Amino acid sequence: MWNFKWIFCCLCLVTFGSGSEVSFSGDNKITGEPASMDADGVILLITPHSDQPIKLQADKVSKIDFGKSEQITEPPQQNLTLVNGDSFPVNIRGLDNKILQINTPLLGDLDIPREMIDSLDVGLFAKKSIYSGPKQISEWKNSVDEVSKWQMENGSLVASGPGLLYRDVKLPENYSVRFKASWENNPNFRFYFGDPMNYSGKAVNRYYIQYGNAGMEIKRESTGKTRYSTVAVIPRKPQEFTSKELWIEIRVTRKSGRLDLYLNDKLEGRYADPFPDLPNGTGISFGAQAADENKLRISDINISDWEDHGDRHRTEERGDGKEDAVIGRNGERFGGNLLSITNGPNGAIYRFKSNFQAEPIELPESEVSSIHFKNTTDVHIKNFDGLSLFLQGRGNMRVSKCIFNESTIDVTHPLLGDLKINRTAISRLERSTQIKSNPSKEK
Repeated sequence: MWNFKWIFCCLCLVTFGSGSEVSFSGDNKITGEPASMDADGVILLITPHSDQPIKLQADKVSKIDFGKSEQITEPPQQNLTLVNGDSFPVNIRGLDNKILQINTPLLGDLDIPREMIDSLDVGLFAKKSIYSGPKQISEWKNSVDEVSKWQMENGSLVASGPGLLYRDVKLPENYSVRFKASWENNPNFRFYFGDPMNYSGKAVNRYYIQYGNAGMEIKRESTGKTRYSTVAVIPRKPQEFTSKELWIEIRVTRKSGRLDLYLNDKLEGRYADPFPDLPNGTGISFGAQAADENKLRISDINISDWEDHGDRHRTEERGDGKEDAVIGRNGERFGGNLLSITNGPNGAIYRFKSNFQAEPIELPESEVSSIHFKNTTDVHIKNFDGLSLFLQGRGNMRVSKCIFNESTIDVTHPLLGDLKINRTAISRLERSTQIKSNPSKEK
């Protein structure tokens, strides 16, 4: 168990959008900027609701959401995962038998011992944005001829009672849908994807995620003999998310019927469609099922066309962990020892000593998909009560201390020690409990 304090000091009022949103362990939220914290753990929050800073007890705060930064840039197309599960985008400067040299927009230049590295993903592909919103309620349609329970409030779709909204977003062959759902009492909603948007009551081919008090399921509706089937049961009850909100992302590979589910930007599991008649619908739908007194909010919807080539290779088993493993672009695997990474005239060169060849081979970066580093240390942090720092774009890391400055955040990382991070790179800060160090296996 980690013993920590949240430390906020010397903060000039450099805001992220319209300010930070502070969530408490109960049902309350407030917008403002954390200004300081004294030795007794009292946070001073500057807010437009009061002429004087408000005092908050740090142990009652569950999350600080900084919103979107106007200064954020596209992250590097390589990704580093540490042995404790932390993951963030990097540029590779070099590698020898002891140290990996990286550069990142958030950390600058950094040297990381090899024993702290779990894997390195080289062939990441930027997502091509298809839709970002919601922007206005008129973008969406109601499936029945009645006054919709859905409205727009502060950039969110808000349901004040049972009702369904849908729109055709022209989903491509491979797609990713990511959004944030928040609720007052319980979530109780369905999200349909690959939806043909046919509401005649007849069976159609589509998927949906159902979330309520009992947990989450991925369901499949089919025109075959069995209309409704369960693809996956995800035992993540709403009580686990004390801030009463959840980021959900589903990635779909239509040709193979593969579904990848991410919750709060962490892989929850990979699942296979059990039916051959794969959904080819191009729409999405949100169905609120709760009573009128339980508001549901859907916001920050991002839909992208994405390349799953590298993801397929990164899902492969790493082997026994006693040696390095290089996975090539076409799925080939080499076991042995990664000797170095150096700069070449056409990109990085990966020098690798395979178990099956007498001489090392040199692989150009274009031929490498991912690398698993051999296990040489036992520093995995499977249970962690501390802070999780989520990054703009992608990535997250666990820290046991945060000090806010005018343009940087000083953190203490359990593996990397004291670090200085660019403030504009931070999306949100959450109190963490029992974070998974390894994602679920494919089911």
